Amino acid sequence: MEDIRKHDRIQTQIISACQHLGIEAKQEYRGKGWRADVFIPNDLRPIAFEIQLSAQSLSKTLERQSKYVRDKILGCWLFENPIPKLIAERPDLPVFYVEENINSNLFVNLGTRRKVDLVTFLESFIHNNIQFRSIAKTNSIQKIKLVFYEMTCWKCNELNHLFYVATPFHSSCNAEIQPEEALWESNSIEYRPEIIKLATDFADSSPDLNLKLGHIKERFSHTVGKSYMSFGCYKCDSIFGDFYVMDAKMDVLYDTDSISHIGQIELKQTFELDIPHWCFPEDGHFCGDH
Repeated sequence: MEDIRKHDRIQTQIISACQHLGIEAKQEYRGKGWRADVFIPNDLRPIAFEIQLSAQSLSKTLERQSKYVRDKILGCWLFENPIPKLIAERPDLPVFYVEENINSNLFVNLGTRRKVDLVTFLESFIHNNIQFRSIAKTNSIQKIKLVFYEMTCWKCNELNHLFYVATPFHSSCNAEIQPEEALWESNSIEYRPEIIKLATDFADSSPDLNLKLGHIKERFSHTVGKSYMSFGCYKCDSIFGDFYVMDAKMDVLYDTDSISHIGQIELKQTFELDIPHWCFPEDGHFCGDH
């Protein structure tokens, strides 16, 4: 009974929001083998909104969606709970999650990216301001958290401080972008000049912490027989191998007492990763657009 009342409330709010936006909307509209909770008969982009609060399998959802695809209608689903076996967002199935706060206000949740009120979501989706993108592209401005940890030089026994980036980068729609890091390759995110500057500026401005940061530069490793970007001892400049750096990092990964610093950087070069998602940028710049 509660699901029915909530379903009716969401349905009523969709109709009310469409009326407020001056958009024609029909409730419980029937087509050939389908019935939409709310149907928007736009000639260029007809949309069927389905409110699904009870459990429904992925195969059943795709079966129902195929009827909208057949009739050239964009089916948009508002679920309350995740669909079992739906492990990634996909362009043929716009699925979003509706929830309400303690004041019974309705919101639509786009995972970790964004949560907006129902009216804002409807207006944005109807006007095609929410679009599917197969990649996520970093914003040029990023808020970064650095965590500092200790490592003793294997050669001179001096205590050094290394650091790692504890937060993901984000796209303009707030999609999390975790840069891939390969062992023995010089693509570690900590080696980016913007990150190095953030770390050194913090160390210079915090003399009481006595952070001993060695230079990050290309060094030759006898272990792997080639040169690569690496942390090195601040005193004797000996290379800190990636394997040992990772081992030291793992020791403090969940240590809440570690020294940390949050700051803002501007990336000199943005990058992209394959992250399929429904893109809803706050600044109107969709991931992948140039």
